[in-house]
Amino acid sequence: MIWTLKRNPWTATYSSPTLPLYLICLNLNLPCIPGSATFTVSGPLAQPTVAWVGEDVLLSCHLSPKMDAREMTVKWVRGPLVVHMYRMGKEMMFVQAPAFQGRTKMLREDMAEGKVTMRIHQVQLSDAGQYTCYFQAGTFYNETSFDLQVAEHRKQPFSVAGPAQLIQAKQGEDVTLSCELFPKMNAQDMTVNWFRNQTLVYRYLNGENLEESQGTEFQGRTELLKHDMAEGKVTLKIQQVQVSDSGPYTCQFQSLDSHSEAHIELQIEESLPTSQKTLPIMIVAVFLVVFSGSSLVTCFFYKKRLQRLKGAEGIMLRLSPWSSLPTSLTCLWYLPGYFRFAVN
Repeated sequence: MIWTLKRNPWTATYSSPTLPLYLICLNLNLPCIPGSATFTVSGPLAQPTVAWVGEDVLLSCHLSPKMDAREMTVKWVRGPLVVHMYRMGKEMMFVQAPAFQGRTKMLREDMAEGKVTMRIHQVQLSDAGQYTCYFQAGTFYNETSFDLQVAEHRKQPFSVAGPAQLIQAKQGEDVTLSCELFPKMNAQDMTVNWFRNQTLVYRYLNGENLEESQGTEFQGRTELLKHDMAEGKVTLKIQQVQVSDSGPYTCQFQSLDSHSEAHIELQIEESLPTSQKTLPIMIVAVFLVVFSGSSLVTCFFYKKRLQRLKGAEGIMLRLSPWSSLPTSLTCLWYLPGYFRFAVN
């Protein structure tokens, strides 16, 4: 048998963002065969992540849907540098870049649910940049990237306050959630994030609304009211709320110098359909009509019976021994079930 090899005259180009990471996997002798992903990877909810020189920072990623990641390969890279690597229950320190040696630790408490957190000790200005969180299970892998910003000093810390009481609304209504900075300051150049549990409801970054990153259930139903942002107050409007919108909400302000958040509880009451609302009223109305009709019929027959007894003198004497025979009977209905008879 003779095999003929032909050369492809066309130059191949690659634009996949996972190619550099794929080449790293080959160098580390890992099975990095691309395939249809069985999961997706999400990074920190608050982006970009902000840290300060000398402090520790936590970088978290999680899988969707939730699944056990303890037997997977988990890796953090910043550009070409391996920041931290975990494989089959062990941390592979020998592949770690010298700049991060002795400064990283993986928190494994939530790995059974698909969440991993890496801590970087004593953050430096040189740690700033884009980080990639990578998961691999067998031949399937996926990743996500986000930015870490490092500031040298905290300049003006602030706190965030929201309403202390429970916010209640009915299904189908519009609801507003507000929070504000203390002390008052301009929030127009800050990053403002709204979350419900782990879902991004709304993100405002550098004067722009990033609606494409919000949860699908909130798309097209949210609006940030900005008329008081110069004084540090923001209001989120959610249109046509549903019962599924109930839950804890987090209002988060973030600047290069500080960040803080407040929590708000929203409860949506289910609205009954109009037919269900009017059904008890209709039942009562029908009952009253039927009862009234039967009462009138009863009264009518009693009147007829007494009229038939006008010629029976012996019987009428028992009814009224001291008076003459009745000539007329009037039946008055005052309340349901109560009658008054007048004999003339």
